[in-house]
Amino acid sequence: MSAYAYRPLRVLRRVVPTYPTNGLLAGAVNIRIQGTTRTAAGLLDHDIAYTARTFCVSSQCQSGHNKWSKIRHDKGRKDANKANSFSKLSEQITEYTKRYGPDPKTNGRLKLLLDQAKKSGMSGTIMENAVKRGQGLSISGKPLETVNIEGMTQEGVSFIVECVTDNKLRTLQDVRLIINKAGGKLTPVSYLFVKHPYMHLTGPEEMSPENQTAALEDPVLTLPIEYVGLLPGETSTWEARVEYSEPPLQLVEDMQKILPEGWSVTKTGLKYYPSDHVQVEDESEAGDAFRNFVEKLEDCSDVAEIYSNLRWSSYEPPKHEIVLTE
Repeated sequence: MSAYAYRPLRVLRRVVPTYPTNGLLAGAVNIRIQGTTRTAAGLLDHDIAYTARTFCVSSQCQSGHNKWSKIRHDKGRKDANKANSFSKLSEQITEYTKRYGPDPKTNGRLKLLLDQAKKSGMSGTIMENAVKRGQGLSISGKPLETVNIEGMTQEGVSFIVECVTDNKLRTLQDVRLIINKAGGKLTPVSYLFVKHPYMHLTGPEEMSPENQTAALEDPVLTLPIEYVGLLPGETSTWEARVEYSEPPLQLVEDMQKILPEGWSVTKTGLKYYPSDHVQVEDESEAGDAFRNFVEKLEDCSDVAEIYSNLRWSSYEPPKHEIVLTE
């Protein structure tokens, strides 16, 4: 940069005086011009008054980036990953509490999960609430009950909202309000779904999906499941539909014995599978309306699961799936 860039510049500006020359004002106003003081009456047309001001034209130093913005984005990513990890741990704590009880002394798997949660920084309140949910209790200690709310959107998409709550009337009121605002209606639609038990089977992470598929297809295993497919976005977690009407604890233990080494049952439950689907375009008003509707439902703390018969136009069948029995 030039050395003159930091030199203060003196700017001269010509001022043309326009003062009246009557005696009263002339005697009261004194103006200093070029080192001499004159009254307004003594000003001449050729007199020039100069004013001066200084300013700096040096460039402003900038760091080139916003430090706080970078910190904020990094922190946001870390918080999102931590929340996702906490959510998975919380689900597993609830699941193993349901299976083997809330006492870590007699529930070895639960003890390992609680220790893992502590090391990851999960608060004691979150762990306690996860254990309570596994016992069928709310945060306040009141017993929880399951409420299913059925309905249909304006676009003809059927849905079942599964809620777990300690106040049935409050939950019904909250969910009904969301449905009405979205233009939907409450109507029986359970006949459009099949309630079926399922399991989540998790294989070794170092094993490719192709090798996991081959391991599950081994005829020696004789798995008591009808269908198994790799979950979207996952590389080692599969969802399997179980043959039995309800997966009892004994079935989980038997399944664990049958599965190949390195595999485990990470989740069990009952799920509503649609008998038929309603296709909706991804980029459409109907699609945006349904997404907003689901987001509103998910914001409701009592909503546990949302099932629908919607199928996006961009849907692609799982690349890795096995139909074991018809």
